[in-house]
Amino acid sequence: MSSPAATDRVSGVAAPAAPRRRWRARMAALAAGLIVGALLAEALVLLVAGEQPKFPRHVVRAPWGLRYNEPGARYWHRSADITVEFRINAQGMRSDRDVPFAKPPGVRRIVSLGDSFTIGYEVDVAACFSTVLGDELGRAGREVEVLNTGVSGFSTAEELLYLERELWRYDPDLVLVSFYSNDLEDNLRTGLFDVRDGALVSTAAEYLPGGAVADLLNTNPLIAMLMEHSNALAFANEHLTAALKQRLDRRAIAARRSASGPTAADPAGELTAAHFERLYAVTRAHGVPLVIQSIPSITYPGTGGPPVLVEHFPVDAIDLTRPGLRFVAAREALEPFRGTTLLYWTRSHGHWTPFSHAVAGRALASVILQEGLLR
Repeated sequence: MSSPAATDRVSGVAAPAAPRRRWRARMAALAAGLIVGALLAEALVLLVAGEQPKFPRHVVRAPWGLRYNEPGARYWHRSADITVEFRINAQGMRSDRDVPFAKPPGVRRIVSLGDSFTIGYEVDVAACFSTVLGDELGRAGREVEVLNTGVSGFSTAEELLYLERELWRYDPDLVLVSFYSNDLEDNLRTGLFDVRDGALVSTAAEYLPGGAVADLLNTNPLIAMLMEHSNALAFANEHLTAALKQRLDRRAIAARRSASGPTAADPAGELTAAHFERLYAVTRAHGVPLVIQSIPSITYPGTGGPPVLVEHFPVDAIDLTRPGLRFVAAREALEPFRGTTLLYWTRSHGHWTPFSHAVAGRALASVILQEGLLR
C-alpha cells in the first residue's frame, strides 16, 4: 500500500521516488565534498605551515561590562611544544577550586592581573608564576592565596577596570599587574580611556569585542572541539584575528594622534603610563601595595647569535620610586639564563616556558618578602 507522501494527490498514482533519491545523492555528495575539502585543508596546512598552536580562549562577556574567562570551562591547548589542560573555576579564574569573596582567617590575598602570560598559556596551572609565587611565600611561612585572574588578550585598561569593578570584592592585600609589550596597542584598541590635558578620562563603559558572536564562538562545544584539534581552523583564525587587530590598531593610533596633536610621539606609551598612574592611585586609596611585573619580549638575531630580551615598559613616563609601588623587571631575573636555557616556546605563540615562570615567580616572592609588602 502506497504511503500518502508517495501518491499523487490528483490521480492517486504513486509518484516516482527518483527526485528524492537525487536530492539525497546531492546532499551526500555535498557532505563528502566538505569532508574531503576539510581533510585536504588539514593536510595542506600541515605540509606548508606545520603544526599550528590550537589555543581556544573561552573568553566571554562579564557582568561588569568587560570580558573574563568562561566560568567552569574545561579545555585543552595544543601546540608542537606542549599539551596543557585549562580548568577555570566558577569565578572565571584559572584554578582547581572556587574562591569566596571572604578570605579565610589569617590568610593574605594577592590578585594577579594580566593577559595570556598570566593565565599561563602553554604551561600547567601548577607551573604558572602566580602559583609559584604562592608556593614560595608558603615555604617562607606566609599564609597566602594568589588569585590568577589573567585573561587572554587583556589590556592594562581592562585590568584596571576589572580590579575596580570586581576584584576588590576579594579583599586583596597586594595587587600584582603584569605588563607585556602588546598591552601598548591593546590599550589603544579598547577605547576605554583617553588622556586629555594630562589626565586619564573614561571614554567608554564597556569593551566587548565581537559581542554575542564572540560569546557563541568561544562557548559552542563543536567549535571548541574543532579549535582544539583542527590545524586549518587554527591557521585561519590566527591570520584573520591578526589582520583585524592590525586594522583596529592603525585606526586607534591615528585617532589618538589626532586627538593629542602632532606632539604626541608615543600615544600608546602615554596612555599606558596613565593607566598605571590610576592603578597606583586606586591601590594607595585602599592601602594596598602595587607590584608591576614587566615581561620582556624576546628576539632572535638573524646572525645566529643568542636571543635578546627587550624591555617595553614605559619606565621613563612613570615615577617607580614612590611608596607602595614596586617595579619588577623580569628581564633582570631571566638574563643570566639567556642563550643557555629555553625561556620562550619557539613553535607556537612564544609564551614563557615553565622554567621562565618559575624564575619569575621566585623573583616576585623575593621582592615581596624582602620589602615586607605583606606585613
